[in-house]
Amino acid sequence: MNAEGLATRAETFKLLAECYYAPEGALRTITDDLSRCLISLCPEAARPMKRMREAIAREPDPTPRKVDYARLFVGPFGVLAPPYGSVYLEGERRVMGGSTMNVRDTYLDEGLDISENCREAPDHIAVELEFMHFLACKEAEAAAREDREGALQYAQKQNEFLEGHLETWVPEFTDLIKSHAQTEFYKCLAECTSIFLTSGFRKEGGREIF
Repeated sequence: MNAEGLATRAETFKLLAECYYAPEGALRTITDDLSRCLISLCPEAARPMKRMREAIAREPDPTPRKVDYARLFVGPFGVLAPPYGSVYLEGERRVMGGSTMNVRDTYLDEGLDISENCREAPDHIAVELEFMHFLACKEAEAAAREDREGALQYAQKQNEFLEGHLETWVPEFTDLIKSHAQTEFYKCLAECTSIFLTSGFRKEGGREIF
């Protein structure tokens, strides 16, 4: 994949992350941009994205999506699809467990820390996707300056984070969304996320293939 394609993949991670924050007015622009990225990167994931955009067009009122977001990810009467990795990985299904600290250590190893303005834990789905965005940007930058070794290094870091963190809990998380979501938007978002992380980011012999 050339530097332009790598930059598009980095943008895809960022846009997916934004979809897991509270739905705001810019959601239509975000999904339009995400659809554009996925059409070139992962057509299979672009199909649920198309249905998501159609759902927004049919129902421009954001209230149902906001209600569904709260039901799925916030509460207050129980969270149907907790967006934190530790809930799925810790025996007590708790937030901010040892696995959360492991994820934060991974960020610190790259010179990153959670912003004071971010109210989410390090293993929130959006934060982990944003970290993939960071690594993918680094790979794209290295490729643009023809630094093959640097690009391969950041590609490997993405593979390691995908296998060591995202793949360990996101499948169960997206299954819960698909089971409990009342809006087409979140059902499609879960499907898109699942497909992109499995089909849009494949590995063969330690090297990426697309």
